[in-house]
Amino acid sequence: MLKNALTVLFLLALHGSCQAQLSAGGTPPSFTLDLRGTPPTVVLPAVDHAALLAEDAGAEKDQPFRFGAPLDLRLDLLRQGVCDTLADGTRLWRLRLSSPGAHSLNLLYDEFDLPPGARLFLYGDDQSQLLGAFTDFNHNPDGQFATQPLAGDALTMEYAEPADAAFPGRVGVSRVVHAYRNVFGLAAARDYGDSGACNNNVACPEGDPWRAEIRSVVMILTGGGFRICTGALVNNTARDMRRYLLTANHCLGGETSWIFMFNYQSAGCNNQNGPTNHSVQGCVRRATLADSDFALLELNTAIPASYQPVWAGWSAVDEAATQGVCIHHPAGDIKKISSENQALISDRYLGNSGVTGSHWKVADWDDGTTEGGSSGSPIFDQNHRVVGQLHGGYASCSSQTSDWYGKFSMSWDRGSTAATRLRDWLDPGNTGLLVLDTYDPDAVPLPASATLSYLPGTNRLQLDWTATPNTTSWRVEGAAAAAGPWTPLLEVTEPGVMLDADTAPAFFRVISIRQ
Repeated sequence: MLKNALTVLFLLALHGSCQAQLSAGGTPPSFTLDLRGTPPTVVLPAVDHAALLAEDAGAEKDQPFRFGAPLDLRLDLLRQGVCDTLADGTRLWRLRLSSPGAHSLNLLYDEFDLPPGARLFLYGDDQSQLLGAFTDFNHNPDGQFATQPLAGDALTMEYAEPADAAFPGRVGVSRVVHAYRNVFGLAAARDYGDSGACNNNVACPEGDPWRAEIRSVVMILTGGGFRICTGALVNNTARDMRRYLLTANHCLGGETSWIFMFNYQSAGCNNQNGPTNHSVQGCVRRATLADSDFALLELNTAIPASYQPVWAGWSAVDEAATQGVCIHHPAGDIKKISSENQALISDRYLGNSGVTGSHWKVADWDDGTTEGGSSGSPIFDQNHRVVGQLHGGYASCSSQTSDWYGKFSMSWDRGSTAATRLRDWLDPGNTGLLVLDTYDPDAVPLPASATLSYLPGTNRLQLDWTATPNTTSWRVEGAAAAAGPWTPLLEVTEPGVMLDADTAPAFFRVISIRQ
């Protein structure tokens, strides 16, 4: 059995660079053209901010944090937008949306199918903020899609389709989320301190021992695009960087439109803006169980290496941790870290609900707290392994009370099918392992050099490397893009691998394996 994948040795492109991400970049054609008039504007219904904030005042922590009001409608960009035909035959559609008073707007699509070469952009009125280009790469099998919040109360959709498009594109919007909280609004209007003052930014000294685990935690736009939870990438015993993410069962709903935001955190200890463009969209539900309030998802989209993702380790042993550390996004704020210096306590949810022994109780936080938006966030034990995810509780900066986390150990195998337990997904080889450490692709120094060359007259490629001590085999993987997904090509015990150049992928990587 292969027991320990040490590191990715190298990444080599045969032609051009490419990075899988939520958008492909570029500039909307209208930015450099003199087009006729302004696009038509769809004005959305008014939203009562005060009424929504009053409703939120009584929200429990086991409800995903609400930041926006969903405005359901039916928009067809190609029918309702103005269309210009450019000199090269490209057809360009534009449509403006306005929702007065919104801090930001994000869109959910029930139709999103673009032909190769087509591009969709979103931008604000002053054109200083831009999302896109979204392309056929962003297509999901169910035809649904979502775009992340764009600051401001108006945006323009711009769709460019080449003259020789393989088929007419479809861009249909079913929901606009009007943000009545300034979570993703203009930076000048907020101080990035939406959560309680007792919380610590992960860039503060409190986060120093947890640098790898911090990179595993992401903020999730859930609940139809207008609520927020937290989740964490988790490792599996195959150590193959499968895109599994652990969060809370009570966060579920509309997962195909979820957006996952990596690295939304302050660069320093003081509150300051973090990047909101480190995101991927869409996932499928793999397993869930109400007893321990867990949900395991698999992201649809490859995570760009530039996001520096980390896969958190875990423990499925039902043994109380001697301490606990939570990394989370309270109130949709930049990423925070909280700690409990006493042992966790085995309990039922809230002490009086659900199944006996299904949760870990944090008696009271010694530093920081959790809030709405922290739902689904991981709690790590003293060995830096996830032992649960946040279900709910009463703790706040002003209340030294308790929180409860669904036990990873119960989620592991309490369910009777793969759809109700973690074991089948996180131990795909049925190794029987109950603990697994964090995997950080950037943590291990490069142990070997590698070269890739064409063999003259053979139409084949040869891959060579310098072997390192204690390494007995190598796995060669290929991908169409630098961020994966990676496909195993072969496993070898010596250099000199030969691959068919006609079918070789654009990118290769070699992983060293120890027995």
